[in-house]
Amino acid sequence: MPSLKIENFIKDSVLRLKAYKVSEFEPHGALKLDANESNYILNKNIKRRYANFIKDTLINLYPDSSSGNLIELLKAFYNTQAKNFIFGNGSDELISIIMLSLKKDVAVNIPTPSFSMYDIIARCNDLKINHIKLDEKYFDLPKDIDNYGKNIFFFSYPNNPTGNHFDRNIIKNLLENKNNIIVVDEAYIYFSNKESFIKYIPECDNLIVLRTFSKIGLAGLRFGMLFSGDKLINEFKKIKLPFNINSLTLSSIEFFLNNFSEFEKNIKKTISQRDKLYSALKKLDFIKAYQSDANFILVRLKDNKLKTKFNQFLKDNKIIIRSFTGGMELFYRITVGTPAENKKLIAYFKDFKM
Repeated sequence: MPSLKIENFIKDSVLRLKAYKVSEFEPHGALKLDANESNYILNKNIKRRYANFIKDTLINLYPDSSSGNLIELLKAFYNTQAKNFIFGNGSDELISIIMLSLKKDVAVNIPTPSFSMYDIIARCNDLKINHIKLDEKYFDLPKDIDNYGKNIFFFSYPNNPTGNHFDRNIIKNLLENKNNIIVVDEAYIYFSNKESFIKYIPECDNLIVLRTFSKIGLAGLRFGMLFSGDKLINEFKKIKLPFNINSLTLSSIEFFLNNFSEFEKNIKKTISQRDKLYSALKKLDFIKAYQSDANFILVRLKDNKLKTKFNQFLKDNKIIIRSFTGGMELFYRITVGTPAENKKLIAYFKDFKM
């Protein structure tokens, strides 16, 4: 049989892409701190009540994505109107919907470094990309962001993987130009004391805000939310696939919104542990740690000669943290774990010999 010539079918932008890297192999007993998940497990009482709540979910029928109870809960939770948000199968699907809707002459502006899916999805859609280089000292946005033509800006707030918030005034100034669409991705805002941009939606029809519950303990449910004004929401609804959120996820989100105090406890624990972990990492002589407003901490090896040795050290000790390429080879992102996990990590790191 002749071999398929893949280049005759798949567009060049996809052929040139590299797949998003996830941990494919997790050895038994590994210390897994790479994916910015919450490592806190729900208590038995909540698990029992959860199982009882979802047992009557009708999985033989298509999901009711217009679920009245859930809509009312989300309206109250985010202090917004139902017409201002749509659901996605995680934030990734919502980012894809945004990109899919854009004309080819709209420039996609992405800070570097930032969440890699912005770049991957933009490339897949053959869109023009401008990378906004952040300075390494504070990972700030430049004050004079090029603002000509038609632009869409993607801002992770706080930024992944650097953990800092961009200057709010820079984002607000960009919003004032109606040739811009501004996407503020607030996946990690639960771990900071910054105010959400959702409150600006009634007055800014060029603003999009993304939220998710993945970072606070519900990563497995894959539920994201997109908030915006009527103009953009109405167009995104044309693209969004019907029944994109499964029935069990919809029921689960309703349950957990009614029991959100359990997650608030874990959020506070994570913030406390983050600050303790940062203080401990700062004392190590082979890395530089960066302060964070998220549930992770970025570190950088102080000597590029340590790269190979440190990678082998991680492998030997079954430590899984996020590594990078493309000019960030010396950086690693560490998810804030439980007290026991963080203590174990620091004990290992103290044993690393330069």
